[in-house]
Amino acid sequence: MTWRIPITVISGYLGAGKTTILNRALAGAGGRRLAVLVNDFGAVNIDAGLIDWADDTIIALNNGCVCCSIGDDLGEALSALTAQAVPPEAVLLETSGVSEPARIARLAGHWPGFELDAVIVAADAESVRDRASDKFVGRLVQSQLRSAEVIALTKTDRIDVDAKDQIGRWLRQQNDDARIVETVMGAFPFDLLRGSNSDRLSRPDRVPAVAISDTEHGPHFESVAWQPAGRVDAERLRHCLLMLPAGVARVKGVLIDANGDGLLVQGVGRHVSISCAAAPETPCLILIAAGDGPDLASVRAMLEEHATVPSPNGNRDSR
Repeated sequence: MTWRIPITVISGYLGAGKTTILNRALAGAGGRRLAVLVNDFGAVNIDAGLIDWADDTIIALNNGCVCCSIGDDLGEALSALTAQAVPPEAVLLETSGVSEPARIARLAGHWPGFELDAVIVAADAESVRDRASDKFVGRLVQSQLRSAEVIALTKTDRIDVDAKDQIGRWLRQQNDDARIVETVMGAFPFDLLRGSNSDRLSRPDRVPAVAISDTEHGPHFESVAWQPAGRVDAERLRHCLLMLPAGVARVKGVLIDANGDGLLVQGVGRHVSISCAAAPETPCLILIAAGDGPDLASVRAMLEEHATVPSPNGNRDSR
């Protein structure tokens, strides 16, 4: 029987913590040749000390792992991995936060040279119940949870014990077959990422069957890019992001602060993270909203007015 590369699909709604799990996996692969497929290199924010070399489609790490961009064609990216002189031992595939893992797992699990190993869905302990009841995205979030073989319950350090018990019981109601594993700051057992423990999480012929029907329409998402006219004040920016309308589901991007340094900006719900990053050539922040939510053009204008740094002549700094 020809050996096939095991592939694990990692899904979850916007901001659930998928990329943090992947970062920890890349840094702690322990000598395993691991390949990670992602839509966006920028979001992964790989430790520069791990990077051996990089181009537009692949980042090779000095621990034997690689991070590859999916681009427009998942199948093409998978075939490129099998064509390598030394193929990876396993593949982790991060889906978009607004995609259905069942459909992606079905494709990846049947692609020549691969077998589906596990479907892991990240669930934000603070917000997943609200997301699941949202009139615009609720059915998508519920579908993601039902597709899971393992639910990675993230951000449990932000809730108390009673709330954690409640969310655990609620998740059991959504998917009684899934294993629920608590994870803080992306710490997740590698054997579960691989599905390589004695209690196999999946079989080569198994793919999740639960998904929104092809005849039904998923939620509508709107996104807008904010490219500030100048540098931004980090504290003003944080304040503005904390005051965004509830309908803004996710913000992420890299900007330039008043000192000319880069800022990695990520936000979901009322939680905003602003950290140091390499200064980008083109600063940009992406805002994503679901359904008939807030007017993102107005939100962008608000950020431009209140978060950018005035120049001495009273105009916005144009760098």
